[in-house]
Amino acid sequence: MTTPLPFDVFSSELLPGETVQWTGRPNAAVILHKETGARFHSACYGEDLRFFWLLGASGIGNFWTNRPDKTFQWFGVIWGTPFVLVGQYMIWGRFVYGYWKKQRTYYGLTTRRALIVVNGFRGRTASSAYFENMTIIDKSVRHDGIGSISFGGPVTGEWRWGRNNPPRPPTFDDIDSADSVYQIAARLREQAQKPTSSRGPSAW
Repeated sequence: MTTPLPFDVFSSELLPGETVQWTGRPNAAVILHKETGARFHSACYGEDLRFFWLLGASGIGNFWTNRPDKTFQWFGVIWGTPFVLVGQYMIWGRFVYGYWKKQRTYYGLTTRRALIVVNGFRGRTASSAYFENMTIIDKSVRHDGIGSISFGGPVTGEWRWGRNNPPRPPTFDDIDSADSVYQIAARLREQAQKPTSSRGPSAW
């Protein structure tokens, strides 16, 4: 089912002759994924250590010595605070940011590509994957029909660690009726990859 969107969301991104076949948005109510539990536990464990270390460095809970060294304390506070803030973001801040981002994310399937538009902090960004050169369309769907579709590679979690991970392909995250959207994308990809002679008369 096509989700009504503002008329001008994709108009500035479309190429000559390109038309929109489906539009949608991520379901903002979905905040938990398969990888969330393990990473939440890991973040909480690490945050406990960082928090108590910061208390000790600040002198509020000095567990190491009864002779506070003010130079060490201030260095510890300045050095440790960014790590604590990052830990807080990993525990709950990323869910707030994810909800905010979903409210400003738009998905579209056109006759030529899968298109993602995000109105973020620094302005508007757009990314796309062209059907003509696409080798794979992958999906991961929950029992309630909400799922994610990736264009050009397997569906992977948005939060990944390590330097050896390949770039995440353009992905429609947490969309309703994912199976139906997948069928539309598969049909558009098949049409885009047909030989030119079988698509009908040339536009020229």
